[in-house]
Formats: sequence, structure tokens, C-alpha cells
Amino acid sequence: MRLSVTVIAGVLLASIASPVLAASQQDQDGCGAYALDHKPGGCLRIEHAGGEIAQGRAAYGSQDVTVDATIQMVRLDSKDPDAHHGRGSKEQAKNDLNQLIAYYNAAIKVDPKDDDAYFHRALANFYTGSLPKAAADLSQANKLDPQYPYYALWIDIVDKRGDLASHFAQAITKIDMAKWPAPVIRLFLGQTTPEAVLAAAADDPDAKTKRGQVCEANFYVGQLALQRGDKEEAARLFRLAAAGCPREFVEGSSANAELGALSASR
Repeated sequence: MRLSVTVIAGVLLASIASPVLAASQQDQDGCGAYALDHKPGGCLRIEHAGGEIAQGRAAYGSQDVTVDATIQMVRLDSKDPDAHHGRGSKEQAKNDLNQLIAYYNAAIKVDPKDDDAYFHRALANFYTGSLPKAAADLSQANKLDPQYPYYALWIDIVDKRGDLASHFAQAITKIDMAKWPAPVIRLFLGQTTPEAVLAAAADDPDAKTKRGQVCEANFYVGQLALQRGDKEEAARLFRLAAAGCPREFVEGSSANAELGALSASR
């Protein structure tokens, strides 16, 4: 998924500090370095400054969401998928995700029609193991924006991970199948092969677009390999995604989370 800094557990915790803040690095859309919005033209920005952590304050469009207690946004280091093992216990990672869930709870209170907030809360719920909650959030995100294809892909991932009834066919009814990531959708439908998806991803003259598509192809083909029980192939593809995805793509950080889970299961 493009233009979305990850919100799933891992390494490099960026703390939200006091209410008197200044935005850090600016990206091409004018969002801060920790922008959480996945679509061009909007930002759900975490502003931060050095110093002692007090009360979290996040700029949400033209409104502010104040979140009591410490809330941390989590970024995964794509160069070192296993680095999070040195950052603390599994329980700490889950606590970090629970803080993110609290943040998105507040964001959804401000704007109950923000599909992106439901999506990010879904990811946090997914990686805490709350699959029914993740499925419910993804369903809501898809209802709010049924043309956005990545919601449908994650609906299928969560449904299959949780042995839930499939909602994939319904979720893709309004998606433009002439555009990327249509090859990934066809793969999940069993209509094409991983090799064809990877070839389609690399078949773009624009280097930036090609990099993003290859990143996504590696991640989603890795998910299919995992579903089929081929953990070795899944890990190989997740490592490629973790290393090759732009930092704002959730697929790279999600790949790191999957690698951590695979490592822990050995």
C-alpha cells in the first residue's frame, strides 16, 4: 500500500511528545516524516519534538486529537528484519500496538468516516492477534472506499489467517482491474501465477513505480506462499519486501512483522 508509514510493532519507536511541537521532515505531499495517511492530499500527522514525553497530541486534518498517556508510533527497520528481537519482549511489542489502537480509536472518534484510520487500526489488531477485530475494521474501510484495492487484499489475508469466511469476492467488486495491483488480486483469486505477478510488477518504465510494484508483489506472493505452508519461500519473499520496499509502504514493515513471527515459530 502506497503512502503509508507503518503502524505495526517492530523497532525504532518514534515517541509522541509535548503539545508544543514542530513537524519533522517533510515528504512530497507536505506531510511530516511520520505521516499516517495512505492517500495523496491528506495527512494524519504525528508531530513530535525532543524532550520528556508528556501528553500526546496529533494533528488530524484541521483538528487535534489529544491522547492521554504515552503513545508511540512504530517503524520497522527494513535493513534488519530481526532487529526487533533486541528491543524487548513480545509483550512490549503488543503493548506498543495497543497504544496505537488507542490512538486510532481517538482518530475514528473525530472522523468515523476515515477509512485510513480503520485500516491502520486493523493492522494493529491483526498483529496483536485480534483477527475478528482486524476483519471488522477492514470491512468498514472497504465500505467507506470500495475502490481502494489494498483493503480487499488485506481482507483476504486476514480471512485466511483466521480461517474466517471469505469476503474477498465481495470486496473487489468496485476495483479497477485494469490497474495495478490487479495482477495480485488475480493471484489471490487463483487466476494467475506468482511468476506472472512478479513479471507484471517489474514491467514498468518508471523506476519508482517499478520499485513499489515489485515490493508489493514480493509481499503478497509471500503471503500466498505462507498460506500454502511454504514458510521458506515466504521468508525469502518477505526479506525481499523488507529490504526493497520504500519506507512509506506498509508491505515492507508488514514483511518484517511476518519474518519475526516466522522466526519465533521455529
